[in-house]
Amino acid sequence: MKTIHVPNIDLRYWAAIALASVFGTNMGDLYAHESGLGTGLGLVVLAALTAMVFLAERLEGRRHELYYWLVIIIIRTGATNIADFFAWRLRLPAVPLSLTLAAIIAVFAWLCARDPRSVPGLPQTNAAYWLAMLGAGVFGTAVGDYIKHALGMGVSSLVLTLVLVIALQFTKNRTARFVWIYWITVTIARTTGTAVGDWLAEAKYLNVGLPLSTLISGIAFAIVVLLWKGAAKSEPVYSKA
Repeated sequence: MKTIHVPNIDLRYWAAIALASVFGTNMGDLYAHESGLGTGLGLVVLAALTAMVFLAERLEGRRHELYYWLVIIIIRTGATNIADFFAWRLRLPAVPLSLTLAAIIAVFAWLCARDPRSVPGLPQTNAAYWLAMLGAGVFGTAVGDYIKHALGMGVSSLVLTLVLVIALQFTKNRTARFVWIYWITVTIARTTGTAVGDWLAEAKYLNVGLPLSTLISGIAFAIVVLLWKGAAKSEPVYSKA
């Protein structure tokens, strides 16, 4: 993805990633329940949409982040469906599934970091980057569901949100030196988004429901992306991929 279409990694970025995780959780469940496509065809449609976004991004020369965030949301939507298929359809054991997904993230993150065009300490938005991001979404959905069932929706949402806040404090000013901190923080955000998204949609005392929770999380995400103005880029963060 072109440098001009990728956001800076700052507080605004992490807020958008966290809200994209909540929105993607709700959107993934709504898509699975309402599209009528099934897991296989549904993922094919999402893959086709992703390819169309990447094609449009290649042809676009203006500076904006629309394509990056569109891919983030589509991938998160698909990751929710993939994780649900592994965990609840195939009934894969929690620990082996989580460890396998963590290994997949690590492999693609390593391949991403080995790109010769990489800026030291920051991930390239190449194919390996997006596969690692997909893996983080699947991992976050699966592990978030396990934690939710173990602790309950409210407690898991609170605990994981606190973990994310702590992680963001540690992440501040360190992603430029340690790329693995970036991927750990992304994975925590994905896991937290799963718990918070399910809590917002399913908590009986909130009485919100899935369609309205999807709308609420989507609006919150859009507000951060569109109205929160981050610092201007002083130098390229990502090379063209």
